[in-house]
Amino acid sequence: MNIFVACELGSSEKIIIQNNLKKHNLYFSNQVFNKIADNNFLRCEIVFGNIPPNWLVQSSKLKWIQLESTGFGEYSKLRKNFLKKDVIITNLKSFSASQAAQTALAGLLSFYRGTDFFALLKKEKKWVGDPIRNKLEILNNKKVLFFGKGSINKEVSKYLKPFDCKCSFIDSHSTKEYILNKLRLAEIIICALPGTKRTKMLFNKKMLDTFPKHSILVNVGRGDLIDENHLIEKLKNKTLRGAVLDVTSEEPLQKNSKLWNCPNLILTQHTGGGYTNEIIDKVYFFLDNFKRYSKNTSLLNLINPSKGY
Repeated sequence: MNIFVACELGSSEKIIIQNNLKKHNLYFSNQVFNKIADNNFLRCEIVFGNIPPNWLVQSSKLKWIQLESTGFGEYSKLRKNFLKKDVIITNLKSFSASQAAQTALAGLLSFYRGTDFFALLKKEKKWVGDPIRNKLEILNNKKVLFFGKGSINKEVSKYLKPFDCKCSFIDSHSTKEYILNKLRLAEIIICALPGTKRTKMLFNKKMLDTFPKHSILVNVGRGDLIDENHLIEKLKNKTLRGAVLDVTSEEPLQKNSKLWNCPNLILTQHTGGGYTNEIIDKVYFFLDNFKRYSKNTSLLNLINPSKGY
């Protein structure tokens, strides 16, 4: 089989793939993604990694794409192409759940225990200490509202158990009345939703204005879920306690983005899924799925193009 490796790999990761797929033709991307598809890509039936969406419509041989990400958003406009050509697409759903959950937890603890503030004081060589002690909070018994019942939110809820947090979940079946009632009581709102037409700008001005003044918003889902301009306004006016954003509508952020200078905001720059062995583990996930593909058995993490997740 002809396999196109689109993701950027180091020499050790390439050796792992080559040793495991000796009987197949491997084509490694030069990481230059022009509008016209790479000739090597066009001869392949399998792709490992994220390729430009416009390449997909140029291929007549493609049968399966193993994304190196969880998100499917950039390919959402090509759903009909996937369905028409019977292209199988799989992602890394659940792969980053633990890491993203720990990023969410770290952000929350940073606000409640003041570590982000203390980091600034260190830079300014200011010792404040005692006056801050009685302003610090604890995570215990907080009311947490999760948007989405996926692997990330489930993992976060596990981490919150020792803190005796009161967790509630919002899903596609939740009524507006239920959502609003839960929001008014929430102290922490955690979002890990996929990017779809239904979720785009879900947290608009009206929704954000429902958040309690003392609440913290955490987004480890998609960057287009939030009205960032209104979020910035609320954080500046202190009508929202804080926000932890692992994802933003624009990535990377431009230097003139208002988010850089926004108070009470932690930006983790879409690193929520990252860890030391991330790339190697992605390679092994692909190889495991490749074995399934070769045996014509069900693949892990199949995406439904119609739903977008």
